[in-house]
Amino acid sequence: MAVQAAADDGADDENAGAGEEVESASTPRDPAAAAIAKIIDTSKVYSDLVRQLQAGPAFQAAKWLQTQEDLLGTRKRVLEFQKSLVPTSVTGYVAGLRSMDQMAGTHLKYLKATAALSESIAGPGTLAAWRTSLQIESAMGEIIKGPVFQVRKSPVWATEAFRKNLGLTVHRQVYLTDWLARIDAGRGLLSEISSRPLSLYRDYVDTLGDSPTHFELGSSLHAGQGVNGLLGADALSSESVLEDADLEMEVADRVDDLLTPQQAGRLDVLEDLRRALASIEPKVVELLEGAWHVVHQAPPAAAEMAAQCAVESIDRAIRAAAPDAEVEKWLPTSGRPEKEWRSSNGRLTRAVRIRYIMRGFKDEAKMTLSLVDNIIALQTQAIGRAQAIKHASAGDLAMARCLLGTTEHILTVLFVIERP
Repeated sequence: MAVQAAADDGADDENAGAGEEVESASTPRDPAAAAIAKIIDTSKVYSDLVRQLQAGPAFQAAKWLQTQEDLLGTRKRVLEFQKSLVPTSVTGYVAGLRSMDQMAGTHLKYLKATAALSESIAGPGTLAAWRTSLQIESAMGEIIKGPVFQVRKSPVWATEAFRKNLGLTVHRQVYLTDWLARIDAGRGLLSEISSRPLSLYRDYVDTLGDSPTHFELGSSLHAGQGVNGLLGADALSSESVLEDADLEMEVADRVDDLLTPQQAGRLDVLEDLRRALASIEPKVVELLEGAWHVVHQAPPAAAEMAAQCAVESIDRAIRAAAPDAEVEKWLPTSGRPEKEWRSSNGRLTRAVRIRYIMRGFKDEAKMTLSLVDNIIALQTQAIGRAQAIKHASAGDLAMARCLLGTTEHILTVLFVIERP
């Protein structure tokens, strides 16, 4: 089972040292009993979770409490809790995970197990995105506490501001996905459009080790902020939000909380991005500036216009940076399968152009492609939103900002961050 494999991954043994294990005892500890009471046997989901966590050496308390269930008298309390407080199994599962988090802390092995379990139960979506974002925050936390930022003579780029931005970027992912998971209750507020890129981002951060390069961390920062934009746009384009004006306003407020702090970081690199794009294709600069100006005017269907501008900006930039003649010459030695080379109309695909631009950086290219693919998917969602609204709603404007911001972060990864 996928969760078992995650729980037994030896790569993370350092997070479950003997000194961190909870020792079995002959008498129950009330805080642990209270926490576990909220999750044991409230549904099949909880039982599966506890069984999987039993295999991890850091979670012997869970196993012990399960065997002592009758002695502790938790079954009755849990059933009463379920009836009175848990409207759906998904909501109950979320509540149970929070209780388990309090006992288990942020051990990476535990987060991997619960993330895999969440995805196997509910599929990619809000619940899986929340657990994935916790994994990312845990992994990034180790990086920003590691040698790059802590040695006596850190690289000149390893500033406190850079370290703080990395930490806040992933923390904001947790902030939004945690809130969405609590209110989702089957609404489908997030889909594969954001949860798959989030998972890919997690995989990238997991591979960085404790001493990543400036390019890797710069890519992590801007890809992470791009993912944040996808999360916001995905939630705002969900059917549940489109059908509920109050929910739309609430989600838009949370997305603004996510995006506003990122605006300062966006402005920090904006001039560098403008210069880079002006040297590649000046029209892209005009497109982006025009799109932001239009959004500030708050027209109806702002998200649809922003989506069109986003896709057009990316296409113009990558066509200019990866001309047909150069890409055609590179492809036979690229190692890419021929079926990826051209679209149905015979033109070179976005994928091969981006891989050409980022040749030599396979993982970063893959992550960037995921962001681009899902910006394009959101273009369809934005058209649906335009048909559903009659005025410039808060949700439409927030989604437009998400799309344009993510586009700029994609272009920053492609053209601004200095490569080794």
